[in-house]
Amino acid sequence: MEPEARYTLVGTVVLLLVAAIAVAIVWLRSTGGEGDDVQYKIYFARQSLEGLQIRSDVKMQGIRIGSVTGFRISTRRPGTVEVVVRVDGSAPVHHDTRASVDRNLLTGIASLRLTTGSGGSPRLESAQPGEPYPIIAEGEPDYRISETVTQLAERADETMRRINRTLSDENQKALGETLANLSRVSARMDRSLAGIDRTLVAMERAANEVRSASSSVSGDMSRLAARYDKLGEQSTIAVGEISTTVRKIGADVERLALRMDGLLADSNVELRVTAQELRATSDSLGAAARRFSDPARVIFGPGKESLGPGEAAR
Repeated sequence: MEPEARYTLVGTVVLLLVAAIAVAIVWLRSTGGEGDDVQYKIYFARQSLEGLQIRSDVKMQGIRIGSVTGFRISTRRPGTVEVVVRVDGSAPVHHDTRASVDRNLLTGIASLRLTTGSGGSPRLESAQPGEPYPIIAEGEPDYRISETVTQLAERADETMRRINRTLSDENQKALGETLANLSRVSARMDRSLAGIDRTLVAMERAANEVRSASSSVSGDMSRLAARYDKLGEQSTIAVGEISTTVRKIGADVERLALRMDGLLADSNVELRVTAQELRATSDSLGAAARRFSDPARVIFGPGKESLGPGEAAR
């Protein structure tokens, strides 16, 4: 008898639990739950619904007010997608409410966002003829995403492959060689700069030596000019003395010639010849005296104005 009693007790408890669950369901339906929810339909023609799922969130001003209950390609309006949503009956859905698609860039999951205008429009309650639910108009998204997460992943993968190709062993070797070449070029440039510095120092030293030599040559030229000036003065004096001496000799010879002329008057033929020779000698001495009267002419030759045809200055 005891096992039968236990089975009866277990059955009674199970029945009581089932009855409690049924009462809870009835109570929830009677107090709200989904009883106040309103269904709407949205036709999307310009926006992609990629990532949209059943039970995706429907939000208004960032607050979840419902969920997506179904969607399909529309046969009523070709080229559009019908989306049915269930929204809390207390949500302010008006005639100017617009629906747009929000998509998470990282996860790719889409949700619907409802936006309402100024609030002066009446609530959207009645359905259009031939439609089971009121229709919310399609709006424009705030952010237009042209690439899906898959496309972004593909591009990231392509980028990584390119980076791997760039950093391949061959390129790394070439980069290492380039850096080594740059290092050698830098070392050569350092040595070249040092050589240039030495060359500049040598050039400066040579310039100083040239300046010193120029000063020395200038001084030597000055001293040489002074010596030649002094020599010219001495030559002029010597020529003058010679000219005076020659004049004296000429005068003496002239007197001697006169005396000889007197002797020749006595018809001494031999003396006459001697007198003639002495006169010729006197003339030569006179010519020499006249030449030595101009020392510059003797030393440097006659001037251009004294030259005859075909003659040139010395």
